[in-house]
Amino acid sequence: MTAALIEEFTDWLEGRGAPDPATLAGHAELFLDWRGSAPLTTINDDDLREFLLGWCPRKLSIPAEESWEVCEAVGEFVFFLGSTGRMRGGPERARSMQQRAIGLIGPMMVRMADPANFGMAKSLFAGISGMEAMTQEELTAALQQRMDEHNALPLDQRRAATDQFFEPPMIETVELPFLYVPPSPADVEAAAARAVLPAKVQALRDYLGDTGKVLTATGNLKLADGRALVDLLDTGDEIDPKIGEKTFKTQSTAELRRLAYLVEIALEAGAVRRVNERLVPVKRWAKKSPVQQATELFQTVVELGVLSEMGAGMSFYDDLHNLLDEGVVHWLAALLAPEARVDFDDIVELNRSVVEYQYSASAVEYYLSGDSPSRDVGRTMEILAMTGAVEWSGHRESVSEWGRPYSIGGTLALTALGRHALPDLLADAGLSLRSAADLADADLDELIAAMGQVPPQQHSDMLAAWQPPMPESERAGTVAAMISGAEDARTRLIGMRLLSLFDADVAEPHMRQLLDTDAAGHAAIWLRETAGQTPTRSGDS
Repeated sequence: MTAALIEEFTDWLEGRGAPDPATLAGHAELFLDWRGSAPLTTINDDDLREFLLGWCPRKLSIPAEESWEVCEAVGEFVFFLGSTGRMRGGPERARSMQQRAIGLIGPMMVRMADPANFGMAKSLFAGISGMEAMTQEELTAALQQRMDEHNALPLDQRRAATDQFFEPPMIETVELPFLYVPPSPADVEAAAARAVLPAKVQALRDYLGDTGKVLTATGNLKLADGRALVDLLDTGDEIDPKIGEKTFKTQSTAELRRLAYLVEIALEAGAVRRVNERLVPVKRWAKKSPVQQATELFQTVVELGVLSEMGAGMSFYDDLHNLLDEGVVHWLAALLAPEARVDFDDIVELNRSVVEYQYSASAVEYYLSGDSPSRDVGRTMEILAMTGAVEWSGHRESVSEWGRPYSIGGTLALTALGRHALPDLLADAGLSLRSAADLADADLDELIAAMGQVPPQQHSDMLAAWQPPMPESERAGTVAAMISGAEDARTRLIGMRLLSLFDADVAEPHMRQLLDTDAAGHAAIWLRETAGQTPTRSGDS
């Protein structure tokens, strides 16, 4: 059956004047072999993505710059199937799928060029020059020669060449170039209390009630519930949207993308769940503290993504939005630096450069030529700001080419909640932090050196994280000992600054002891201004 179908496809290509029909037919046959016995009628977008972006980069041995032919061949083959009545949806659906296959040319070329995607068999074939012109017997002999050469290598070299295919790839970790100081618990609690998303999730839980709400056969909330929740949660979804003179009736809550996204976030975070065709609140959620709830919702948003979850379900944009969603944690990480703030437009330009790097110019020309990059960053920012982890100030409203408002501009910074919740997500992104918490066992000189890297307002938090098992009075005594033994004025001033960060009742006896040292003047000033006492030397009665 496969041979006859490919022969018919080749004739169809020749009739359309396609260049090199035999090569296109060969790639189509490879696609058919990959699908195995699956019916032709079931081919869908997921098959195209998995074959072109998953299987081919691991298994197919052709130069990356020639991989566009495979996308074109699969696209032509799908259109052939639709045009000849072999695929559901006919020519119209087939043409749409063909365009999606063509849209994967850029991503496929990138993945075909990445050695991390090579499987062992592909690596062996890749080392055989001229294999395209070989007969089956010649190719078998060449492959056997490669295997013999490999087996003749010392054991350690053989392992080095093959172990990579049997072990998960190691993610190279990059340490961020600054010291991270965790926010105080009080600041985190205050930021969590201001967060909008936890309140919306709680309102959803309250609406569901103890018994929950019945779901449709497709697992969505009923339209009546959707209408009520759009108002209750202020999602911004438009029900029965009107474009020009035509009104488009909303048929399902799946069309209410913001509401559907909020429900998905609540599901992924564990605030609600589907049980017996009902959406019900999870009792465990209520037992979590406000900080835990806000933290888990923020982390769920970053891990799940915004653009990919709220997209229109078009194959090309699904891939592009997944790429942009994966980058969020990387540019958020830069905001962990002391007093860091970034311009909205800088994030837009960063995303543009990533898209230009990953895709061919022709594939993304339409996306980059309009307002899509800034609109996508704006959509992401709206959700991140809703979590309470990101502060978005100075933004303004713009209007898309379709007349829909969205926010752009301004600057972004992490709140205390964001600084608390983001570090847990860095390892999976290949990032690491040097934290003030790492100074728990440091000596005093290391603490002072680290404090020189951060703003003064963060020094108290760093001091609190230093030597936590040691009683506060002993830590203050260690600082006082450094001051009394200092040989220069600069060291004494640094020590006095440190000692003054302790509570007054902790610092006061040590300040009084310093009246007998070269730091007496500074200690006397502190006692007058802070403790309101008349300075007397520690030995005076």
